[in-house]
Amino acid sequence: MIKLRYTKGSGTPPTHLASIDWENPEAGELIFSGACEHREPFTSRPRFLSRLQQLIQQRVPLAIGGMCPGPADEVALLIAKKELQGLYIELSWTGSQQWILREVSGDSEQWELEPEASKIANSTYNPITLNGSD
Repeated sequence: MIKLRYTKGSGTPPTHLASIDWENPEAGELIFSGACEHREPFTSRPRFLSRLQQLIQQRVPLAIGGMCPGPADEVALLIAKKELQGLYIELSWTGSQQWILREVSGDSEQWELEPEASKIANSTYNPITLNGSD
């Protein structure tokens, strides 16, 4: 069993993928929030999958959903369907301005506390650096 890490934080979380806004089945926007606000369009499913894979590789946190699925939920489904791969970083809220970052992998059931969020997630990520344009 793999032991993954988690950390707790307060205030503004690191830049993260907050939601996916679908305009139609093939196109939409990735919406980033936290330390940096940004909207990044995609115009095809391959481009969408490529950008999500980049976010996984660059250790960008993905918000979990509440009343509807969030980006972390979408990525978990796509990993289960083998359309994406890798360990991803999940961002969840525990209260007002209180959040948790957690490494997620399909075969993990235990997490170890990591005092520094920057050792788990990319704390300097700028979504404008996503490769390519549509």
